[in-house]
Amino acid sequence: MSERMEELTKDIAELKKLLTQATRKRVQDAIAMELRKYETEPVDSDPAGLPSSWLTAAQDASVNSRTPSDQSTAAKTSVKKSYTTIVRNYSWDQSEKFMKIYVTLKNVHSLEKEKITSEFGDKDFKLHVGDLDGKNHELNITNLAEYIKPDSSYHKIKTDMVLVMLAKKELKSWTAVTAEEKRAQEARKPKTEKSGDPSDGLMDIMKQMYDDGDDQMKQMIKKTWYESQQKQKGLGDISSGVGAMDL
Repeated sequence: MSERMEELTKDIAELKKLLTQATRKRVQDAIAMELRKYETEPVDSDPAGLPSSWLTAAQDASVNSRTPSDQSTAAKTSVKKSYTTIVRNYSWDQSEKFMKIYVTLKNVHSLEKEKITSEFGDKDFKLHVGDLDGKNHELNITNLAEYIKPDSSYHKIKTDMVLVMLAKKELKSWTAVTAEEKRAQEARKPKTEKSGDPSDGLMDIMKQMYDDGDDQMKQMIKKTWYESQQKQKGLGDISSGVGAMDL
């Protein structure tokens, strides 16, 4: 080894030692810059050049000299970000044995089958579509309107759509997909109690229409009820029949 290469070797070794001992970033950067100058300095006296192990060691030292924030930034730029969007819009239909959920996602049929998964419980299910146009898509219903058979439920991939087949535990018609929707529908139904007087049911319906209606609807019901009472005797005074309507 020539005298110049020997000196250069000692300088590089000393710089590497200083680099590992330095704690301040500005000092680390200054040493790393000087080290790179020595690494790239041409050595004409030795055609074989510097051993590759020196360069590898210097590169390792340079990487280790990065601050945690530098390493975090580098990691963030090298990792592809993936976002998950919650699917809120879907349509549904049913047959005697299945409740069918239609989820429209453009180009979903072009994905690998492994990226589309579904999980089923007794009264819930989750559909996950991974990495579609840079996003994950997820439909998660935790409280279905009725019970299903998890082992018999599955999904199908169609053009721009995923069809989720929920196997009904009881072969009956569903009025909604979720239990919340089912309760809301039942709450909107007129509440009638069975009695011996057929007019009681009509009375309850008119009261509910009156309570839910706007001013015009209430005025119309008042007028209709008043005219009806004038024509039909023996059904009681108007104040006793529709007192709840605040006539």
